[in-house]
Amino acid sequence: MSTRMVLSVAFVAFVVIGMVVYVLNEGRRADYNILTSTEEYAHLGAELYAANCSQCHGPQGEGAIGPALNRPEWHVGDKNYDETTVQTFIRNVVHRGQYSPQPGIQMPAWSKDYGGPLNDEEIQKIITFITENQWTVPLEYTATPNFVGAFPPNSAQKKMYPSTTQEVLAAKNPAKYGGATPTAEQKAALSADAKADEAAKGPAYQEAQANTEKLRLILGNPDPNKPGEKLDGLKQLIQGKGCLNCHAIGSAGTTLGPSLTEVGSRRDADWLNTWIKNPSLVSGNNRGPNVMPWFKGDNRTDFWPMQPTFMPTIPMTDEERAKIVDYLSNLKTAEVVLPTANK
Repeated sequence: MSTRMVLSVAFVAFVVIGMVVYVLNEGRRADYNILTSTEEYAHLGAELYAANCSQCHGPQGEGAIGPALNRPEWHVGDKNYDETTVQTFIRNVVHRGQYSPQPGIQMPAWSKDYGGPLNDEEIQKIITFITENQWTVPLEYTATPNFVGAFPPNSAQKKMYPSTTQEVLAAKNPAKYGGATPTAEQKAALSADAKADEAAKGPAYQEAQANTEKLRLILGNPDPNKPGEKLDGLKQLIQGKGCLNCHAIGSAGTTLGPSLTEVGSRRDADWLNTWIKNPSLVSGNNRGPNVMPWFKGDNRTDFWPMQPTFMPTIPMTDEERAKIVDYLSNLKTAEVVLPTANK
């Protein structure tokens, strides 16, 4: 064989081998890109989850106000995982919201198509995070607790200590001002009488001012005009137990766990007392959207899935727990209605 022939065969072999190596490397590179994209999506989804979802579904997807999301059958690699079924279900619920039997509590629509804050890509990132089973990551994105914010008065405290001139006048003269169902004329009269009393710094105005101060001390909200003031109110008790490291009450706390600002709308005093005393002893069939007594007498056999809670048992006396339960069980809000599509 001539030298030219040998060189030609060697060149062809080199080219063939080079092409094979290129194809193999390109396949690996494509696999790496897919893997990197999935991991990145899951991490970004965890950040979005921490900001928008953990308050209802728990920081590790264990379920809180809403059902658990860290279900084995929703995880890539589980023998029962069906990608199309799982992702379609989650996407539809996130897009449009979901009914809840809890008074005043519905899962809102998150898609911009239904008036929510998230676009399709952000929703897909959350879905990828859920199905990739990276439930420790959201803890990295917990907002720093706000210990300066104020606690709101609950419904019982508002009734006992009316803190505006109108509230004082209405409480003292329900017949004159219409009570809970005033007419337009009665509302106008109340407004006019309150303005006149405030201008004269009259008795209703003085009582409202005194009640405002009483509420501030009961709640433990600091007065910026009284630096160094020693307070011993509900905020000091609840913050001292570490509750604000996970929960929000009014403008205080953070968003790792459910907001407690309206917890009395969905949990009664007995449930809260049992839960705070030892959360791990509360059955999953009496947590989240499964909470009694709304299902009593329904003979239910199916429940929304709930996993073991992330909340620890917090040491406290019976008296301390009773104060916290009394406050929280009277923190209530109005009913929330699911939105309709705007397109």
